[in-house]
Amino acid sequence: MNQTKLKLPIKMGYGLAETGITAVQLFTQIYLLKYYTEIVGLNSSLAGIALSISVIWDAVSDPLMGRISDHTHTKWGRRRPYILLGGILLSLAVLLLFSPPQLSSQMGKFSYLLSVYLLVNTAMTIISVPHIALGGELSFERNERTSIFGWRLFFSNIGMLVGMIVPAAILQSLGDESSKNNIITSRTVAGEIVSLVILGSSIITFLVTKGKDISIPQPERKIPFVTSFTSVLKNKMFLILLFAFVIATIGRTFNSSIALYYYEHRLGLKESLVVINILLPFFLVLLLSIGFWVWIAKRIGKKIPAFLGVFGLGLLTVVVYPLFPYGELRPPLIAAFIGGICAGSILIMDSILTDVVDYDEFKTGEKREGLYFGIWKMGVKFSQAFGIAITGFLLDFIGFQNGETTQSQEVGFRLAMIFGPGVGFFFILGSLLFLFFPLTDKKHIQVQRILLKRKERDTFSKEK
Repeated sequence: MNQTKLKLPIKMGYGLAETGITAVQLFTQIYLLKYYTEIVGLNSSLAGIALSISVIWDAVSDPLMGRISDHTHTKWGRRRPYILLGGILLSLAVLLLFSPPQLSSQMGKFSYLLSVYLLVNTAMTIISVPHIALGGELSFERNERTSIFGWRLFFSNIGMLVGMIVPAAILQSLGDESSKNNIITSRTVAGEIVSLVILGSSIITFLVTKGKDISIPQPERKIPFVTSFTSVLKNKMFLILLFAFVIATIGRTFNSSIALYYYEHRLGLKESLVVINILLPFFLVLLLSIGFWVWIAKRIGKKIPAFLGVFGLGLLTVVVYPLFPYGELRPPLIAAFIGGICAGSILIMDSILTDVVDYDEFKTGEKREGLYFGIWKMGVKFSQAFGIAITGFLLDFIGFQNGETTQSQEVGFRLAMIFGPGVGFFFILGSLLFLFFPLTDKKHIQVQRILLKRKERDTFSKEK
């Protein structure tokens, strides 16, 4: 168990892969559904189904990938090889996603989106599960872990900026933002840039973390996967944390999937104006708030700051978004500033999960970071699949006209109700559930002390 303080370049090098991972996630979450419904011409419900099936597969494969990496033993480590392999595959898959061939039938468009997005999500599983599990293993010290995941979130937000701004900036540079040819060009070029980002960041993380990815021998009697999986799901402490985060993630998925629809058809704002003057400030503030959340978690613990951040974000969303006047930029910009501060608290959740993994090791004697983070990501992916599917059906339900760039005022109002109370409800519900999380900072410190004594005893026995 590594207790020494990690050097800054190692923390940054570890977190860098999250730039590419998140760039792909934001690029697809914000632009993919709108691209295939308005440009490719795929029915909203079919697009939602295709995206949901792909994300469900991603979810199911996450714990399996965690289990595989837990029991991998190579000279390069047990997590790092998958970070490199997944980065290469993901960079290739993204190139295909926004470059569909000319297809005339709905079934052809549906099949292409489904097959390519399945490939994207398979590659995402290969890289992201081992990467987040490695973060929990780099250090055993509580505050050091918070710092590690702080850097991971820092680079995640850099990835958000890439995945969000690059497509809009390219489209703006081409002139007419309503031109379908310009939109196609902007998405194709943006796909190439995001592809290079994921490839480069994964290679750097693979190189910088050399020697830090230690293959830990597992017990000679390996517990079957199904048995391990079910035992994790019996951990009530983990389930409370998981359900709270999953519910909040449904809201986050609604938010990212419906954002451009809301700003364009409710507020009458162009895509480039929204991305540069609203979404960009939001993520920049979120980025700058990370240091504050790391500091406050060290000062007063992790639970209360995490609750207040998510609850505050939900309350803000419920109240303000249905009230913004048409065509005005300042009100949503102010909301983006406040929301960015609240959203920065999300880094604490990942850090708390590593504490739960410690507690599991204390109870079982087995290190299962990969399986825990795999199930964690599985839950998140299921919530994303649910959010995407419901978004597609809701667009049809509220009367959204596929392939049309203008919508009625009634559609705009309904989008505001989804983007405001619809999204905020899930943030608030998730934060309230999190209040029942039982692992206190004091109890976790005691658990870590016991684990350290076990480690020292085992080391002493081996030396004898």
